[in-house]
Amino acid sequence: MGVWIEDNPIIIIAIAALLTLLSLHYAQQIEMQGMQTENFVGKDSPLYQAYDHLFLERFGTESIMVIVEGDDVTTPSVLKAMDRLSRHMEALPMVMGVDGISQIVVQAEEQDNGIRGIPDDQQRIDSILQSASPQIDTILPDKRHTILAIEYPLTLSETDIEEILRDAESEVRSAEFPPGIGVTVTGSAALGMAIKNEMAVSNGQLMALCGILMIIALLLVFKHVNWPLLPLPIVFLGIIWTFGIMGLVHIPMTMISMSAFPILIGIGIDYAIQLHSRIEEEISRGGSVERAVIDTVVHTAPAVLIALSITAAGFVSLLASSVPMTRDFGLLCLIGLVMCYLSALFVEVTILNLVERRRNSKGKNSSPAEARGNSSSSQDIAMGALVERAVEFSVARWKFVLVGALVLALAGTYADTMVPVDTDFKNYIPQDLPPLVQFRHLNDIFGSSDEINIIVQGDDITNPSTLRWMDDFQNYLLESRAQIYGAVSITNFIKMYNNGEIPSDSTRTRAVLDSMPEFFRDKYLDGHDTAVIDLNIGQAFRDLGPTGIDRLIKELEKDRVWFGPPPGITVVITGDMVVMTTVIDALTTGRTEMSLLGLVLIFVILLVIYRDIVKALVPVLPMLVVIGWMGGVMYIANMSYTPLTATLGALILGVGSEYSILMMERFYEELERVGDYMQAMRNTSNSIGSALVASGMTTVFGFAALMASPFVITSNFGVITVMAVIFALLTTFTVFPVLLIRLEMRRCQLRDIKLKLMESRRTPS
Repeated sequence: MGVWIEDNPIIIIAIAALLTLLSLHYAQQIEMQGMQTENFVGKDSPLYQAYDHLFLERFGTESIMVIVEGDDVTTPSVLKAMDRLSRHMEALPMVMGVDGISQIVVQAEEQDNGIRGIPDDQQRIDSILQSASPQIDTILPDKRHTILAIEYPLTLSETDIEEILRDAESEVRSAEFPPGIGVTVTGSAALGMAIKNEMAVSNGQLMALCGILMIIALLLVFKHVNWPLLPLPIVFLGIIWTFGIMGLVHIPMTMISMSAFPILIGIGIDYAIQLHSRIEEEISRGGSVERAVIDTVVHTAPAVLIALSITAAGFVSLLASSVPMTRDFGLLCLIGLVMCYLSALFVEVTILNLVERRRNSKGKNSSPAEARGNSSSSQDIAMGALVERAVEFSVARWKFVLVGALVLALAGTYADTMVPVDTDFKNYIPQDLPPLVQFRHLNDIFGSSDEINIIVQGDDITNPSTLRWMDDFQNYLLESRAQIYGAVSITNFIKMYNNGEIPSDSTRTRAVLDSMPEFFRDKYLDGHDTAVIDLNIGQAFRDLGPTGIDRLIKELEKDRVWFGPPPGITVVITGDMVVMTTVIDALTTGRTEMSLLGLVLIFVILLVIYRDIVKALVPVLPMLVVIGWMGGVMYIANMSYTPLTATLGALILGVGSEYSILMMERFYEELERVGDYMQAMRNTSNSIGSALVASGMTTVFGFAALMASPFVITSNFGVITVMAVIFALLTTFTVFPVLLIRLEMRRCQLRDIKLKLMESRRTPS
């Protein structure tokens, strides 16, 4: 391969250019996604299938909320403007209906006088609204505030929802609300659209900031070579190829996956640095450019590939997560690592080959070190001496170091069990985002509530006995469960339109159903075989917490069994709360499983490579210590687990093990040369310490870009990952040398004992 790369620079550049053009084309097909439920739960899971087919497709609705505010929102002029807006929105084919006080007044006026419209008499309006109370208290809490709810099915695509939202904003402007009346379009759709726009802007800003930080890092730690900034465009080329594959295989861009790119830059640039450094080293020894290219590919490319494999093993474990966005994050990191490696191996080596050939042809064959003096060499020596002193201190006090590391890791592991899980996406996004401020303003005025949905299915739900069971069941839940504040089903509206009673025969029931507005009927009844009971559980996330919600759902399952439905009727408990509870469980238990899987994968890879239990085990043990420490840090810093921070264990194993492996490789090389454990460790820490610090700091600079993200979920992850890399470096220079030397000494003692036993058996008594 080295010979082929050296002989075919034009072919390599042409292929790279073609891949880049294709990647730019496919990158335009990347879908930007907000925080849809399917990003939390796999579509092929039984939980989502029930949620999707029984609830979303039949009853799942969402509303665009239009807040109307002023001195008095019940005046004829305001209601007429609301009515104009409602009629225009109801005419849209994708809108199911519009609910507001203007509709209540219009329907009452039509029923009483046969005229559909808003009366000019304020007393008539007040009378209608007063007679409708308390049913309208949720949309008219006072005369200064009201809302219009423009309802649409959740099965619509994001493009359709955004079209409805734009139509609503346009119709608000043309509805001619009177002066002094403020009108705001808000709700989940407006918030989701704003999040997507912010993600697109934020992603570009993060990439730009990461590039600037990489330039600073390269000028600080890589200035002793020619073209010290070359690794940066090389790694960005790998990122472009990664974007192309994202679009080709339809990996969505979420606020989780966009965090992968600064991480890939921080890790991938190390591959380019290693190959670049080796070529410069070979050329500085006086060898030819051709020989330098071949030797680099022969010796350094496999070593970097091993490091990539170890890092990839950590990310592979993320594919076992039950949370789709976590799997997408892991897959994206895997693809990105491979693309950055291929970019460095083929494109960077080829560019350096061409550049150095041209330099030699012009007679410019002085080494980089001669051109820049010895300042960087002295810096390397000073850093190496500092690392050596840290290693000597740790080895001399090995019991204290191991006990201290273990105690802190165990304490952190225990504290980790008390770190909360946050699945409220509103806490992930910029807290000053205008649509979020408006959304919270909506909740402050009109309140908000979480729901659990109960699907009831049978041959004929409108059978009076089934309806009476539904009515009794929801009343039982209201009386027996203090956490349930309200229950609404089709029975509420049947009783409303039948003098407070459920009809005694099916014919009368059908007649009542036909007489009520479709808007109410279709919201709670799908055909005659499926109905839904909506349970209002207040602000459950705030009041009950994830544990309390999970306990309530389990109690409802018991109630469902105990308060058995009539024969032929099935009851399924579902809804967003049920799905989110499963996600929380996946994040709390799944992250441990992912870390253990990553540990096993890395151990197996190292065991296959080295065929030595000590060499396979020692690099990962310090990373387990770091994982324990980070649990304690998250608890002390009052941080929460999210779909992003849940990947932390796998990330630490993948990135941190690389430092230990590089240290271990050099240690055994020195041990074979000098034959003394301590001297070999001194030589190792002095020679490779500076390179490891430089590599770690470059990675830290890449991860640090995440801290500047306006998305809270990303900025918090940036803080955690920066600390994790620093801790990984710290354990590499403290815990790792102690473990390596003590285990090697123990192995040597066991070998000596075994030899003595063998000799004693051969010696006659």
